[in-house]
Amino acid sequence: MSKLVCYAIATVCPSVVGLIISGFVSASAVYGQGMGFQSTDLHQLKSVGDIQMSPNEDVILYSVTTRLGNGRPSSEIWAHDLRTGSDQPLLSGSGSGARWSKDGSRIAYFGQLGDRSGLFTVDSDGSNPTFLAEVQGTNHPLPSSGERLTWSSDGSEIAFISTTPGPESAEANGDPVVITRYLYKPTASEGLTKFNDNRRAHIFIVDVETRAVRQLTDGPYYEHSVDWSPASDEILFVSNRAPNPDQVFNYDIFAVSATDGAIRQLTQTENAEYRPRWSPDGQSIAYQGTRRGLTSSETTMEDTHLWVMDRSGLNRQEIGADIDNRQGPPHWSTTGRAIYVTVQERGAV
Repeated sequence: MSKLVCYAIATVCPSVVGLIISGFVSASAVYGQGMGFQSTDLHQLKSVGDIQMSPNEDVILYSVTTRLGNGRPSSEIWAHDLRTGSDQPLLSGSGSGARWSKDGSRIAYFGQLGDRSGLFTVDSDGSNPTFLAEVQGTNHPLPSSGERLTWSSDGSEIAFISTTPGPESAEANGDPVVITRYLYKPTASEGLTKFNDNRRAHIFIVDVETRAVRQLTDGPYYEHSVDWSPASDEILFVSNRAPNPDQVFNYDIFAVSATDGAIRQLTQTENAEYRPRWSPDGQSIAYQGTRRGLTSSETTMEDTHLWVMDRSGLNRQEIGADIDNRQGPPHWSTTGRAIYVTVQERGAV
C-alpha cells in the first residue's frame, strides 16, 4: 500500500458556505419580527445537507429538509450552479439521497412521482425522470449507516438497499402474534410502531436501461453502506454478523461479487467499522473505525478514526490516529494519494 495522507477539512468552498447559511435565513427573518422566537417557528426552519459535487465540478446537489407541521419532515433536492451562482430545485417533487453517475450525465435518487415511490433517475438538468424500482424500508435501527445507493463504473447498473420479510415475519403476523425480537427506539411513523417489523435490509441491483431488478444478498442479517468498486466486480457493504446481532453490536466490512453474490469478509474485529469506500484504483479501502469492542446501537462509544486497508482486508492502518478527534466518512482524492475527512472540535465540525 502506498503512503496516504489524511487531510482534515479546515476550509470550505464559499459556495458551499452560502448553501449552509441560506438554510437559516428564514429563522433569522422570523426572529427579527419583534415577537421573539415561537415554538411554531420551528416549522419554518430549513436545513441543508448531503452535498454532492458533480464529476466535472460545476454543479452541487444538496438536500433541503423542511418540517411544515406534524409528521415526518420532507426533503427536496436542489442544484447550485457554480458557473452562474443560481439555485433551483432539481425535481418537481420530494427526493433524497441524490448521487451522480460516474460520467455526470445522470442522477439517481430516492423519491416519489405520482403514485410511485422508490428509486429514480433523472438527467443532469433534472429532466426525464425515470422510475427504476420500488424500495422498502425497515424500522430496525441501523446506526451510522452509509450510502444507500451506488453506481457501477459504466453507469449501466445501480446497487441499492431495500428490505424483505425476515424469518420471524410469519409468526409475528400470525394468530396468535409471536414476538421474538425487541425494537430499540422505534422511529417509524414518528414512534407509533411498537414492534420490530422483522424486515431485513439487502443489496439489490437494477439495470438502468431494462429496469430489471435482481436481489444480490439475502439471509437473516442486514447489509448496508454500499460502494461499488471501480472495476465493477465487487460491492463493499457493512453488516453485523454477530451470533445475536440484536444483543451484540459489531459492524464488519464485507465485499460481495456483483455477478454471483459470493461474499468475502474483510474485517473480523471486536470493534466496529463504518462507511467503507474504494480507492480510485480499487486496490485500497478507506473506512471509519474504532479500537475498543464496547459500542452499541445507542452511540459509538469512542471517536471514530480514519483507517485504510488493502482490498484483501490485510494491512489495516489507522492513519487518522494523530488527530485525536472524531473523524467523519472518508472521501478519496481523484488521484488516490489523499483522503479527506471532517473533524469534530469542541462541538463544531
